[in-house]
Amino acid sequence: MQGMRFQNTFFQLFFKLLFLVSFLILAGCNLTPSANKLAIEYAEQGDFITAQKHIDNAYKGSSRDELLYYLESGMLSHLQQDYIQSNQFLENAKSIIEAAYTVSISDELFSAFTGASYKKYTGKVYHRPMIHTIMALNYAALASKSAANSTALYDSALTEMRQLDLYLEQLKRNTGGYGGNQTSLGNVEKILKAIFGQPFLKEDLEYKDDAFAQYLSGILYEQQGELDSARIQYERAAKAYKNGFSKQYQLGGHAQKQAQKDLTRVVAEQPTDYFTLVQSLGVSPQRKEFNLYLSVDESAQAIVITPIYLGTREERQAQFAWFNLMFSDTSLFDLIQNYATGDFGDVILGSVTKRLPLGESLWQKAVNEGIIDALKYGSRISVTYLQPHKNNIEQVTLFANGQKITELHPFYSVNLLTLYDALSNANMEIYTAISREILKAVTANKAINQFASPQPTLLAGLAQLTASVTNAVTASADIRQWQSLPAEIRVARVKLPQHTRELTLQTTLRSGRVINQNIQINSKTQTISHVRTFTGITAAATPNYLSSLTNMD
Repeated sequence: MQGMRFQNTFFQLFFKLLFLVSFLILAGCNLTPSANKLAIEYAEQGDFITAQKHIDNAYKGSSRDELLYYLESGMLSHLQQDYIQSNQFLENAKSIIEAAYTVSISDELFSAFTGASYKKYTGKVYHRPMIHTIMALNYAALASKSAANSTALYDSALTEMRQLDLYLEQLKRNTGGYGGNQTSLGNVEKILKAIFGQPFLKEDLEYKDDAFAQYLSGILYEQQGELDSARIQYERAAKAYKNGFSKQYQLGGHAQKQAQKDLTRVVAEQPTDYFTLVQSLGVSPQRKEFNLYLSVDESAQAIVITPIYLGTREERQAQFAWFNLMFSDTSLFDLIQNYATGDFGDVILGSVTKRLPLGESLWQKAVNEGIIDALKYGSRISVTYLQPHKNNIEQVTLFANGQKITELHPFYSVNLLTLYDALSNANMEIYTAISREILKAVTANKAINQFASPQPTLLAGLAQLTASVTNAVTASADIRQWQSLPAEIRVARVKLPQHTRELTLQTTLRSGRVINQNIQINSKTQTISHVRTFTGITAAATPNYLSSLTNMD
């Protein structure tokens, strides 16, 4: 009997060690840059042809990634000023999102036994407004170049804004908007908040309305002389900025004041001779994969989640901060603000593992269902985290004829919008990942036990280990995203000096670097322009996988 116990213990230690080695090797393979990140790096350098080749190779012809193909291609075409092609791509993307409410049962079943990345990508709730916004800017750019078709093209831009308005009205009905009745906390989120000790609720981070989209809509309506529609949109934008949008996305007070100023002017029916410059700055933060080790502690009757920190020093620090951010009990906005700016020192760094106590009753159920036995060698969980984005913008200034005429101020933060979306879904993501890996482990274990002998054998143990490693391979997080979106959007509304044919946009970074961009005014009737400013990226450091397991330095 004693020899049998020793043999069982030896088997378990041997298989756990072998599994961990296999796990680390497999986990390391998931740290390669994603295709859309490479594409935007080439786009930053102005090499749009190579950027599009990366998108084509990665997504074209893939039913799972069809939406990403159209989103990224639409943005790349926009950056090349091929506005007609851009709108064709984005129209296809819009159709896919509109049809996404029908979920394939086979798709769901397949992802339950594989991973979230195997599902068809259907986008984020804030993607539709961005699509409408870019398409409207495309039409406005085409209108400025075509005097004959200017009215029809502006009408197309307004059609995009009307479609967007319907979408946002539905969004506000679902969320309560800003200053309205907020949605009640669901039972699932209550349970998850209690288990994980999450310091915030989903409604604190929820995308409730889009003040910038409303404001841009008001500008386009005003330019076409539809002052009543412009008034409605300006009023909606001003209220959203004032009642929470500016605070939630840390925009300061300028956007709300400008929207209110435009509202007052339209109500008074004053002349509409303003030029609007929309600047998209930087690149949205990148989604990356974060690996966790799921095991059981029989003595404590608990499931244990242990983070595995891999990658560069910055990536390991970000993973460490993300893990503790999700399980800490400190003020929400203090933690998020520090994380968003990469200030990890003020993010609470608590325990290195997360224990989920089951209690006597749940533990026994877990034993009866085979969960505890299935997890005896552990299991890999893979979730996403966002690489923090440090704001490196010192000032943005607009010049005409060598003279400063205004500064550009933040009106929209895609950076925080992306971070809030990731945080609001993080607990459900880890809950789903745990459920998926337990389901896979239990299913595999039951299949093995049907053919195994009553006594533990090396063959049976190897079979369980093989199943665990196979599960680890397919436990991939869904790091897909619309990577070419900017980090933030700034706006300026000014009266241009007479005979102005060229503007200079000067973006000053905190490093001291100055980026100058010349903006051509194509005609006397051009009243809006959109410019993309890339602030540059730092070359990625070489990952050190061995040191990443032992330290954060």
